[in-house]
Amino acid sequence: MLLAHPLVTPGGPHGAGFPLIHRHADWLTERFGALLGYPLTVGPAHARLHKAPLADRTLPGFGPDGYAALVLALGAIADRRVPDLERPEVPALLTEWQVATAEPDGGLALDRDLARALFAAPATPPADTTALAVRRLLAENPVVLTDELAAPERAWLLGRLTAEAELFADFLGLEAEIRTEGVALLDPADELSDFTDGPLARTALLVAERLVEELRPLPEDAAPPAVLVPDALIDGTLGDITDDYGLPEQPECDYLADRTALRRDVLGLLHRMQLIAPAGRNWVLRAPAARYAPQAELHPAPGTGRHSRGA
Repeated sequence: MLLAHPLVTPGGPHGAGFPLIHRHADWLTERFGALLGYPLTVGPAHARLHKAPLADRTLPGFGPDGYAALVLALGAIADRRVPDLERPEVPALLTEWQVATAEPDGGLALDRDLARALFAAPATPPADTTALAVRRLLAENPVVLTDELAAPERAWLLGRLTAEAELFADFLGLEAEIRTEGVALLDPADELSDFTDGPLARTALLVAERLVEELRPLPEDAAPPAVLVPDALIDGTLGDITDDYGLPEQPECDYLADRTALRRDVLGLLHRMQLIAPAGRNWVLRAPAARYAPQAELHPAPGTGRHSRGA
């Protein structure tokens, strides 16, 4: 819970777990520090895990200007000044964090102590070592491919696969699936998910399945860690799927009027799921996408969809 939601307050959405965090604060602080280099601060009314920045990982809807406005707002609240809450994403996030609470008259009650705790840096900054860097990648990503690691990180992980699998099973209850291409941590209780299920997610996974079916190597060929996806194949696959299953319904998007938006959102979701990756102006299909492959046929029939294109 702390890895997924680094701020927990008694009155927040995960408040039921706060007494347990408070009771085991010393053990949790030691474990997070030793294994991931994440300082844990536990106060009377909050628990905060100070996570190290991850590449390409930001708060949804926040760009540089939004982050600047958020920091300035937290600093103002902590110093008992009136914060600038003009940007809508800032008060929304402060409300989610329980720093701001809506009052019956429409105003906001501000928790200055919590704002001060969030504004403050940890007493001991997160460490930066090869071991901690690799463990953070394993804990925070759906899969870690060995060929995408720097040489020291790859050598360290390959030399400690069994030990690290046991460590994550003991600490997080996650099982390591070790393949030639890399390592994924799986939840045997099936309670964790990177993204909420929905029509767009189902469409994206159908796209991934069909791209794998089209692009996977023959059984006698070595499987590469990634393969280039022709633009025409993306467009044809998406067209076939929407013909077969219809357009996904999204309250904020009219995909019937804007097919470009559908393409952008499907590829963006597959990218966040780390099933595809950008390669210049193109995309590559990554090895983890093979999890969504249909059963292999030695001599598959050519595509029959109206939009199908040869790879």
